[in-house]
Amino acid sequence: MMLLEITTNQLLSIGVPIVGLLILSIFTIKEYFGKKSKDIGDHVLEMRKSAQSQTLPLRLAAYERLTLFVERITPASLFIRISPHGLTAADMQAVCLNEIRNEFEHNLSQQVYMSETAWQAVKKTKDETILLINTIATALPVNASGFDLSRAVLEHVSQANVDPYAQTNSLLRADVSKLY
Repeated sequence: MMLLEITTNQLLSIGVPIVGLLILSIFTIKEYFGKKSKDIGDHVLEMRKSAQSQTLPLRLAAYERLTLFVERITPASLFIRISPHGLTAADMQAVCLNEIRNEFEHNLSQQVYMSETAWQAVKKTKDETILLINTIATALPVNASGFDLSRAVLEHVSQANVDPYAQTNSLLRADVSKLY
């Protein structure tokens, strides 16, 4: 019986401090790592805020440039910049397509700062404009003038139920409003 009492006494005298140290260690480690985790989380949040403050102006500029691009490829704006006087319909078609492609290539890198939806809308508007000009140009007589092409394209656009340029610009504005 004495042996059992000594073992129990020894167990209590050694076990209680060990359990206490273990509990104290667990709380200390938990507090240490909790504090580190909070510090790391704060650091990541600070880095994100810094990155956003640096990229926001770039993103806004991208949306501005592509809004301007969409405006510049609207047929009315395109034909004001490219005078049809003295050009054949085929020449006018080539000049318009070249102008649209150059504008697009100039703004190609802006896709990095835009949503995929906005970028696809801009591309679709560009492609539809090119298709419209090509379709109408091929439907005109061989001896048609640049003025004939511009008039036919503008008539087609004015008769359309939906303005794809306004829709694209509306989508771009909606995307920009999400940035704030």
